[in-house]
Amino acid sequence: MKVFISVFDKTGLVQFIKGISNHLDEIYSTGGSYKHLKENGIDVRNSSELTGFGEILGGRVKTLHPKVFSGILSNRDQKSREETDSIGAPEFDMVVVNYYPFEKAASSGNLDEMIENIDIGGVSLVRAAAKNYRNVIVLTDPSHYKVVSEELSQMGSISMRTREMLAMRAMARTAEYDVNIYNSLYRKLNNTVPEELFLHYKGKEELRYGENPDQKGYLFSDGSRNGIANAEQLNGKQLSYNNLVDADAAFETALEFDETTAVVVKHNTPCGVSSGNTLAEALRKAIDADSESAYGSVIALNRKVDMATLDEMKKRFIEVLIAPDYDEDALERLRTRKNLRVLKVPFIRDDSLRYKAISNGIVAQTPLRSDFGTPILKTKKEAGKDVMRDMEFAWKVVAHCRSNAIVLAKDRTTVGIGGGQTSRIEAMRIATAKAGEKARGAVLASDAYFPFSDNVELAAESGVSAIIQPGGSIRDEEVIDASDRLGVPLYFTEKRVFLH
Repeated sequence: MKVFISVFDKTGLVQFIKGISNHLDEIYSTGGSYKHLKENGIDVRNSSELTGFGEILGGRVKTLHPKVFSGILSNRDQKSREETDSIGAPEFDMVVVNYYPFEKAASSGNLDEMIENIDIGGVSLVRAAAKNYRNVIVLTDPSHYKVVSEELSQMGSISMRTREMLAMRAMARTAEYDVNIYNSLYRKLNNTVPEELFLHYKGKEELRYGENPDQKGYLFSDGSRNGIANAEQLNGKQLSYNNLVDADAAFETALEFDETTAVVVKHNTPCGVSSGNTLAEALRKAIDADSESAYGSVIALNRKVDMATLDEMKKRFIEVLIAPDYDEDALERLRTRKNLRVLKVPFIRDDSLRYKAISNGIVAQTPLRSDFGTPILKTKKEAGKDVMRDMEFAWKVVAHCRSNAIVLAKDRTTVGIGGGQTSRIEAMRIATAKAGEKARGAVLASDAYFPFSDNVELAAESGVSAIIQPGGSIRDEEVIDASDRLGVPLYFTEKRVFLH
């Protein structure tokens, strides 16, 4: 086999070439790759020997030559051979190429460095080899070396299935590279969202099914180490589509809190949230907030899980547990629960755009942040310090409940949540009914303004101690007057936190 090599990442290259050396007739290579192979005792020829030209423009041009590309693109028929022979071009059987590290250069933010790291020749070599995959094996990542080594060792050749797989991976890498260049340069030069949207996600796994058993389900990841899609699964069976969606809802809610907090989610919305002095206390209160709904729930904890916390989970059916880390003994115990899916994920905020598919399109937005800020008092009566703390807590929770949403909370624990309703008063009725007597002394948070004063009247009747809402209704004055009349402190955030 004749091989052409031009790589930036030289990981495993020498071992790979030495391992298949008895299958190789001739190796051509460029610049740093040539030097690396030569220094490690491999018989290799410089590409300039083939082209008759050395590198020019500081290495910007070194492989873009007919003798290189005709040898890669040749169909291996008589006519093609006559043409390649006429110019002295060898027919290459394998191309080993990986690209300049544009992604690393982009992270520096230096425009000149970014431009200098846009690979031209490498991408061209890969596209040519992938196009002619029936005749040319194309390798674009050191992880591909193993399959080629094994097949050559076992069969003496590379199967068409492997050639196809490697060609598709090469095309995917080229597409990914171009997308990264476009997105990074557009942001750098325009400081805005690109006019054309190119998203790149790697297929991670096929799920058992989608939201329902008759739907197909798949998981794709952006390839980073952050977020639920990239969480490390430490225990349990395969995550389902619904597990992943619920886990993301729990994770995003838990990210709102700096305090030690437990979040219990069912059907993509919180059913119990609590902040406590210890994680065990927070979890106990979050589960007790709605113990009926907590059955078969997904739980996110924003602190390292210890044995005391696990004691609060005894004899409870939980689908998924999410945390930044686990004590060794706690993890050992968790692994005795075969059906409990245990995820480890860094609790890091992600400020990238959020996407949602609609019919034949995508809507995108910046992530929601429930910043409490300094709420504006609208009534004569003020709330005390502890009540203000509870209002901030409730505001963070209501931002992660499906609209229309109402959250009642006391002592940094939810006592009643009404969400996903088509009218705000119905959300109020559900939240107060769930809270029962616990509504007395609780604060109330609403994700959008009160359209009528009936919400205030029901809140006062239930014993609510203070209300936090965005404001902005044409009937704000009626709502404020009702709050004053009923002696319920009312605060406006002047910020809506809808979640659809």
